[in-house]
Amino acid sequence: MNVFVAFPQATPASKFPTCTSDYYHFNELLTPKGQAVRKRVSEFMEKEVAPIMTEYWEKAEFPFHIIPKLGALGVVGGSIKGCGCPGLSITANAIATADISRVDASCGTFNLVHTSLDMLTIGKMSLACRRFHLKT
Repeated sequence: MNVFVAFPQATPASKFPTCTSDYYHFNELLTPKGQAVRKRVSEFMEKEVAPIMTEYWEKAEFPFHIIPKLGALGVVGGSIKGCGCPGLSITANAIATADISRVDASCGTFNLVHTSLDMLTIGKMSLACRRFHLKT
């Protein structure tokens, strides 16, 4: 089914509008490093992900080929420091995830699950294991 034929009022994701406002003044909450991360994330999502997502939505698939590119943005691992993770502030991590989700919720969910559930657990558990082994 072609969504645009069935629902002519639908706006294709390839014409996703660039975010030009900062209504809640999120940029004021970020350091220059955090602002640079936000800009990279927004540009990547708008230019590379938005144009292809309609096709993936229609096929009910996830664009796994973008995962290495998400990793290159410097947001995977969020607020964890070390082990290849960027050590973002909690605020910068949350805003980066929101900017990913603004373009595509499935990509935002992917990032949130892998960053917050997986990596945070691994990071916390590895610290606990190291402390345990240092004591014994």
